[in-house]
Amino acid sequence: MSKPLWFSLFAVLLAAPATAQDAQIDEIIVTGSRAIEWDPDDVPVIQLERRADNLVVAVRVVNDTRDAPGRRNEITQTLRAMARAAAGRADIDLSIEDDGTLVPLTEDMVSTLTLGMDPGRSDTSVASLVVKTPIRADDSLDAASERIEAFVEGIDAVGRSLADVSGDWQLTVINPGQYRAPILAAVSADARTTAAAFGEGYAVEVEGMSNRVTWRQSGPLELSLFIPYKMTVTPKP
Repeated sequence: MSKPLWFSLFAVLLAAPATAQDAQIDEIIVTGSRAIEWDPDDVPVIQLERRADNLVVAVRVVNDTRDAPGRRNEITQTLRAMARAAAGRADIDLSIEDDGTLVPLTEDMVSTLTLGMDPGRSDTSVASLVVKTPIRADDSLDAASERIEAFVEGIDAVGRSLADVSGDWQLTVINPGQYRAPILAAVSADARTTAAAFGEGYAVEVEGMSNRVTWRQSGPLELSLFIPYKMTVTPKP
């Protein structure tokens, strides 16, 4: 038996606060390897359009000093200099990536980082980190990326250390679960409008609203946030 519109939406609103995502406060890289390529036909009508929170890019610090202790010392000093420089600015932060989530990198954490080796060069050590800048209301992609590039170029590198941008420009969103309530409200309003358009002989069912908030990039610095759902119009019993 088909459930009426009010029953379906009431069940959704009751279930919404129980999702694990709402309890998490993470910064997620939304245009990286974890991003889902959505077919336009699969994206629901109701989406929340907003700017991403930060623009981020991977930065490598490379050092080819001959002895390994010297390489580590020079890279560590360079990373500490980067952390101090970022700490003095409101528009630059350093992070490390952990499975698509950004973890703030402070000067105290620098000594705990594991250095990698440059492929094919046994005498070259590499440290990787993420540099980010908040996306302002009046920013363009060029303006935001130039802030990061200027920061990296201004690094006071130690010894034979070199820092350079080495990845693609990516976007982040902080705590996507916080947008669940406004998305639910928008879907609910659309469902009521849809039901009214078909008349009193029909009801609307909404399925999938227990899904997590997800996203897709809709512009250079813009995101569309949504909950994958399906809406069905059915005759009332």
